[in-house]
Amino acid sequence: MTDAGDPLVRVRDLRKYYVEGDSLLDRLLGRGSRSVKAVDGVSFDVRRGETLGVVGESGCGKSTTGETLLRLREATSGRVEFDGESVLDMDGDELTRFRRRAQIVFQDPFSSLDPRMTIGEILAEPLRIHGLPEDTGDGRSKSEYRRDRAKELLERVGLSANQVDRYPHEFSGGQRQRIGIARALALEPEFIVLDEPVSALDVSVQAQVLNLLDDLQEEYGLTYLFIAHDLSVVRHICDRVAVMYLGEIVELGPTDDLFDDPRHPYTRALLESVPRAKLSEQGRRVEALSGDVPSPRDPPSGCRFRTRCPLVIPPDDVDIDQRTYREVMDLRDRVESGDLNPDAVWDAVGDPGRADKPAFKRHLREELFDTDLDGENEDVVEKALDALAEGDGDRAAETLRERFESVCETTRPVLQERDHPAACHLYDQPVEPDAGRDEAEARAD
Repeated sequence: MTDAGDPLVRVRDLRKYYVEGDSLLDRLLGRGSRSVKAVDGVSFDVRRGETLGVVGESGCGKSTTGETLLRLREATSGRVEFDGESVLDMDGDELTRFRRRAQIVFQDPFSSLDPRMTIGEILAEPLRIHGLPEDTGDGRSKSEYRRDRAKELLERVGLSANQVDRYPHEFSGGQRQRIGIARALALEPEFIVLDEPVSALDVSVQAQVLNLLDDLQEEYGLTYLFIAHDLSVVRHICDRVAVMYLGEIVELGPTDDLFDDPRHPYTRALLESVPRAKLSEQGRRVEALSGDVPSPRDPPSGCRFRTRCPLVIPPDDVDIDQRTYREVMDLRDRVESGDLNPDAVWDAVGDPGRADKPAFKRHLREELFDTDLDGENEDVVEKALDALAEGDGDRAAETLRERFESVCETTRPVLQERDHPAACHLYDQPVEPDAGRDEAEARAD
């Protein structure tokens, strides 16, 4: 057992990779396997009695993080401690005891309940699996005790004990989520992962469920990991917030600090996208991030947000406007990813003979640049566009890279040791080798 002031849950360098292309057929055909980096080196603590929120876009690894630290998915590498004990090293009875102390409420209240079981059977199942109670002590049979316990749980989450024999399809979405919460409480856990517990519910029902979670936490001293993408919900219920992007935590801090003073450009973009009710905000234009979320199969080097970041850092010896540099980097990304097809550009300018290079370059400039370049920056971009017009994408990419390569792509930023850290090169960064990622790659292979 740890001291009361220590974290209940401690996660260090947790990684979860999924291997693709590793079937017998792939091997016979000589196809190489590759990893989908769903979670890639996340570290955080969850303190006793607090609610830690995890936010980010769909597919960023939030749910996988929660499921992996509970051993619902096996980690590729890293360390998870619960009350001072290593979760990833547990097996047998030790793992069973852990599951009594740590539970989960799933995102979808419709698919997470077995339609063939009554609510009473669903709520009694955790007790049956763990052989509880060992002795009722009052003459009741174990089945009677479990049924009575199911009724108590229903009433505690705001439902009627008389509904114990009903089936899931007879309940609304909000009621089903209450049943999911009751099931998580059945074993009297200390820690619950709440995986977007209100995202499928109406706004009015969301408020009821959130208030219920607050009341239960106060009554039972629960610790929550609250996974969500609705930032208004997170601000309402969480003590601290971790922001995830493409499998990594990019910012972590107290809720008020993070909302009032966001440090990472991605966090700022998330908060900027939230609709606001103030009249002064009417007609406010939200600047959308450039590009698409990269694939976790082949994430960008260095900072994974750099391909979309409006504050990507230019080289020290390059004098260029920030917005213009973002446009140059968008050109680079499209060239290097193969997304920019010279053949399609020639077709667009109506020159099948490919003789009018000025028209080719003019078309790309109109499509990609809203600002003007000058000096050496203009010369380099001009050379790169010439290479593209000649069908030499590799030369175009190398020309742009030599001039415009950023620290954001050469060095992976990490979270600093402070109360409100951000994994961004805009802030001081310790230089650390990423041995954990090499280990995870080796295991995945």
